[in-house]
Amino acid sequence: MGSLCLLPCTFFVVTFLWIIPVSQGQTAAHHRAWIDNPPFSTYNLKIFPRNSQTDKVEVDVQFYLVAITQLNELSGYLDLVGYTVLTWTNELLMWNDSTNLMPEVIMGQNNFWRPPLVLANSVESLTEMGDKSYNIRINKDGVCEWQVGVVSKSACSVDVSYYPFDQQSCKISFTPWGYTDTQVRLNTTSSGMNTDLFMPNVEWTLSGTTVEALSSASASYLDYTINLARKPGYFLVNMIIPILILGMLNGLVFLLPADSGERVGYAITAFLTFAVFLTMVSDNLPKSSEPMSLLCFFLTLMLIMSALSTVITIMTLRVYHQDDDSPVPMWLKHVVAFITCRKCKKWCGQKLEAIEQPKPGQEEEEEEDSSAEEDSEEEDSDEEGKRKTEVKKAKPNNADIKGISWRVVGGTLDGFFFSLFVFGTAVISCVFLIPLALAATSSESAEE
Repeated sequence: MGSLCLLPCTFFVVTFLWIIPVSQGQTAAHHRAWIDNPPFSTYNLKIFPRNSQTDKVEVDVQFYLVAITQLNELSGYLDLVGYTVLTWTNELLMWNDSTNLMPEVIMGQNNFWRPPLVLANSVESLTEMGDKSYNIRINKDGVCEWQVGVVSKSACSVDVSYYPFDQQSCKISFTPWGYTDTQVRLNTTSSGMNTDLFMPNVEWTLSGTTVEALSSASASYLDYTINLARKPGYFLVNMIIPILILGMLNGLVFLLPADSGERVGYAITAFLTFAVFLTMVSDNLPKSSEPMSLLCFFLTLMLIMSALSTVITIMTLRVYHQDDDSPVPMWLKHVVAFITCRKCKKWCGQKLEAIEQPKPGQEEEEEEDSSAEEDSEEEDSDEEGKRKTEVKKAKPNNADIKGISWRVVGGTLDGFFFSLFVFGTAVISCVFLIPLALAATSSESAEE
């Protein structure tokens, strides 16, 4: 009785185990049968994948960006890692699979025709992308899917006008090498690169990507554009802020006492510091004249200002150490009087005296009225009185240049050049650094 109960169970298990391989689909035997029969047995990868050889193959391209390893501003190229998924229809590889045992196959890329995809703007070589280890997936409708890894070094034109707050746009251009746009055309259904797998870069922020399909010189091109914004934090802390501080310290050389003997050393140290910063910036920028970074112009002007302060410091020290017995030139006294506003005080005093004095013709009119009442005998005495009442020319007043010695000249020049250099540094900083700040603001808004 027990054995009779086991018979249905055994039959059920055997039947289930026999059905499992069938339900799992493909087996080695099925794959071998597919290879030994058409369409694969009669397939030739050298034949264009169309029944009519004049038809065009539309290739859909999807680019997946994985990482941006480097943007070399000096050499002008972009290093990135990603992969592309190409899809097209091969009319010579279609089969009828009513049993659904072989809905698709995966085989090495060297067994089938594939579009010869080339990175058109590569800086290394124009070789066909792909490797013999890559596979192509083909379904029964002839739809082929080819996944190609991309480790590229593409040319990129770098604009460093607003370095280190610059934004760069680099292109990656693909083309089916050797085919015209009437034979193979690259298209895409996406609006840019797929960044789901993208790993952020420590120096650059990915602002966005775009894609454009176009034809040029009878060839099809697919151009991907990568928009990058530099992260300026490192350069701001290690370059911009020290340069601003040095610029403000540049004019303080004129506040050092002339007898300390440290003026020339201080000025030369500031000059060499600016030269070092200029070298650091130049090492990170392309060796091109156009466009040049505003930061380079700023540093060059600050270097010139530092050189001028060194020259002027030497000249003022010569003024301080002039012999006290030697007279100060008259023109230099007038310059010092003008800088110290002695001239202004003198001119203001002369204007007040001119306002208080009577008009030149007023006294003459009063004398003429009195002489009309006198006799003709007194005309000679009236003429003498008129000559006495004429306004005499004032003798030159040199009170504004009195007491100006070589020591006074040196102190006046120090104060003047200190104010001039501080003002000049502020103006130069505003002219060149405000556009950089505006570029940084626009970069942050673009990221948002």
